[in-house]
Order: sequence, then structure tokens, then C-alpha cells
Amino acid sequence: MFGVVEMGQIVEVIWVSLLAGVGITACFSFVVLGLARYVDSHGGVRVAWGALALFTFALFIAGMIFAVQVMLTKSA
Repeated sequence: MFGVVEMGQIVEVIWVSLLAGVGITACFSFVVLGLARYVDSHGGVRVAWGALALFTFALFIAGMIFAVQVMLTKSA
């Protein structure tokens, strides 16, 4: 009924999920920061904040797509 799980596998799941959770959350918080600063800024600085928001949003989407792909891929 229950499979044998090695301790190394449990530790790997813990650190990967912690890293992914912090990474995805930090990425999205930079999206929010960039958009908030974009709205309040003027001139060249505004372009930089917009670029930060777009870049981190692209990283966020890529991370989510990768996470869904990993969850849906059945390993042997």
C-alpha cells in the first residue's frame, strides 16, 4: 500500500519546493513593484521600471509553465 521513500528524496522535495515557492513569489512581487513604480515615475526611469515588470512577468509565466509541465510529466 505504501511505497518506500528514501530520505534523500524527501529532502530533495523539500528544498526544491521551498526554492520554487520563494522564487515564484519573489518574481511576482517584482512584477508588482515594477508596475507600481512605472505608474508613479516619469521619463527614462519609467521605461526601466516597465522593462523590469515585463521581464519579471515573463520569468513568472515561464516558471509557471515549467511547473505545470513537471507536474504533468510522469517519471518512470
